Amino acid sequence: METALNLGSRERQLGLCFKNKFQHDSGVELKVRGKLNTVTANCELQGALNKFLRMGKLAFFDPSEAYQPDTRLRLGMGVKASGVGGRTMSADDVLLSLSAKKKVKVQRTQDYLKNRVLLRSYTQATAQASYDYNLRTEKAMCAPSMPAVQWGGELHARISHAIFRFTNDQDVRLTAGVRAPGVGVARPYARLQENCWSLTVHPDGEWRVAYDL
Repeated sequence: METALNLGSRERQLGLCFKNKFQHDSGVELKVRGKLNTVTANCELQGALNKFLRMGKLAFFDPSEAYQPDTRLRLGMGVKASGVGGRTMSADDVLLSLSAKKKVKVQRTQDYLKNRVLLRSYTQATAQASYDYNLRTEKAMCAPSMPAVQWGGELHARISHAIFRFTNDQDVRLTAGVRAPGVGVARPYARLQENCWSLTVHPDGEWRVAYDL
């Protein structure tokens, strides 16, 4: 299970975040994630069960490359539900979810040390889209802060550049991206990650700091 401490400029309350994935070779994945507010003790939970399919042929393994991620288009379909502690869940909390995700390798550098291939840096672009639909009300769902739209979900595009062994015991990753919840107003962001620490900032001044435990 992955856990992290999270503090944002909007709520200004420390949160304990957790996430776990259960994956099967058939492409079925169960993801559980949540956040415990250490001030109010409220807990937000979200669960998602999806079936993923990869489109296209898997690239042949190249022993001269240190890192070879699967960059094929990934399509997903499933259900997800979310809730807040103290509130009774209803059918409105269960959504049909469709998703698509594509990764593109932009650049890589690597070193050779004693017959070993070590990744030095890696740049990757990612584009993904999701669609959430309420089966009971037959309406698309979007973020609570967004106005009613024709469909719910999110568009997300980002490019990240990772530098491994930036110092002897330090890895660094720089990410720039934009999110458009419910095809609403796009929110650009930038993120700096250093080992366990990360800082995310937005043009409007909002920020968030996280520390992976």
